Amino acid sequence: MMFGALVVGIGCGMLAVGLNWSVHHLQEELRSLPPGLWTILFPAIGAGSAVFFIRFILKDDGGHGVPEVIRSVSLGSGKLPKRMIGSRFVGSLLTVGFGGSAGLEGPIVCIGGAYAALVGRWFDLNERRRKLLVGYGTAGAVAGIFNAPITGVFFALEIVLGEWSLLTILPTIIAATSATELSRMMVGNKIAFYHDIVGFSFFSLCACVILGFLTGTASVMFNRSLSMWEKFFEKLSKITWIRAALGGVGVGVLGFLMPEVLSEGYETTQNFLINPAQQTLQFVFLFLLLKFVACGITVGSGGVGGVFAPSLVIGSSIGMAFGMLLHLLPFGGIADAEAFSLSAMAGMVTGVMQGPLTGIFLIMESTGGYSLILPLMLTASSSMLTSHLMDVGSVYTRSLIKTGDLARPGSDAYLLHHLNIRDIMDTDCISISESLLLGDFIEVFKKSHRNYFPVLSAEGQQCVGVVFLDDIRPYLFQDYLYDLLAMGTVMRMVPQISPSQSVDSALKTFEQANAWSLPVVENEKFIGMLSKSTLFDHYRREFLVQ
Repeated sequence: MMFGALVVGIGCGMLAVGLNWSVHHLQEELRSLPPGLWTILFPAIGAGSAVFFIRFILKDDGGHGVPEVIRSVSLGSGKLPKRMIGSRFVGSLLTVGFGGSAGLEGPIVCIGGAYAALVGRWFDLNERRRKLLVGYGTAGAVAGIFNAPITGVFFALEIVLGEWSLLTILPTIIAATSATELSRMMVGNKIAFYHDIVGFSFFSLCACVILGFLTGTASVMFNRSLSMWEKFFEKLSKITWIRAALGGVGVGVLGFLMPEVLSEGYETTQNFLINPAQQTLQFVFLFLLLKFVACGITVGSGGVGGVFAPSLVIGSSIGMAFGMLLHLLPFGGIADAEAFSLSAMAGMVTGVMQGPLTGIFLIMESTGGYSLILPLMLTASSSMLTSHLMDVGSVYTRSLIKTGDLARPGSDAYLLHHLNIRDIMDTDCISISESLLLGDFIEVFKKSHRNYFPVLSAEGQQCVGVVFLDDIRPYLFQDYLYDLLAMGTVMRMVPQISPSQSVDSALKTFEQANAWSLPVVENEKFIGMLSKSTLFDHYRREFLVQ
């Protein structure tokens, strides 16, 4: 697994550098063109062509794809289509390169996960190891795109894998380290944001708690706005690439009014940090509002981009405005506004992804601001608390939680997912007919080791009920009923279970029926019985294995 992590890390590092270089090279080419009103169409051209290419040429879904990666690790088999590598690469290149207000980090996570799944198929690994390899790929992708190995490790462990063990931590470190080192060899050891901040006073540290509440609330609003924009654009058009193009027009209009909201927005954040005196409160608030809307339109309309970068940029503007407002108060010893800008970046990332360690170490590594550990921790903690209380799940897991596709290792849902009804059902049970008399049933009962007897139709295919020993016990010693009582009169009508349904849903059926054993039916044909005792026995075995 360590060797596999090394292979994955090197590949993810190359893919991250390639995507980053391609997007920024395309942006520079477009900026060299003469300005004009026609530049409003750039984001529309990029988003529309990206979605058209992905949907109709590569036959893939749009979006940033991170939920699909988490689903493949959580309840999937660790398999991701290899076309996802090309679709997210080209899609994010066109969407963000032409000015779409989104980031590259979400698509590169999807690319890294798909590449890792491909390596898992090359190595012919089992399901468990394929899932782990996908996690290593996400670590290498984040580490390579941000030049932040620790962030990559925590993103994979905290957001994707949800598991902290020897088999996850050590190979994840190798993948993140190799991807980061390859990135540094190709483009140099660069950090995303430069600053000159020393420390915080006690009053400023207390203010970081309030800032965390603000960023946590903003993150919840941001996550919900994405769903709102998705519903809005679904009503505008049923054709995906037209929706993306319409969203691109909206982003283009906002970009014409304020060019800073286009693409990732890192340059504006850097200006907040190195030129704080040149910023006005009105500009910061306007940028915050337009960037918030532009990112929602880009992602909500179907553009291929992530929310990692917008979370950083929106957080920086929230912190900048918060710091500038604090300096209007009659207090001394307040930290600089740019210091709060950095802290709010950690808070916003934490709230959006509900990953405090990822948010803290991302800012520390991408800014070199290791002296800011206390304000970052306070802001991220209060933001996480606020986000967790106000919303269910992160921007990546909300949809998975609603559909029941999220299960972390060690949880009941994860253990039950690894049980298959077809493998644990009883196929040796003795079936009887509706017309079987009590006297004849006693002879059948003598040969059985079960306390349930499925009742089949005359054709012997369909299950019409089940006779439980408890139901028939009162009649066993009444001789005069031996030739009078048929099994069809004492059988119980119970719900049926399909072998393809999940064990979790089967347990709910058991609870609703108040039964201990239920028939398993496929295509209206009886194939066996499933009992709670057998299910719990296999559950315990799986628990020991996990």
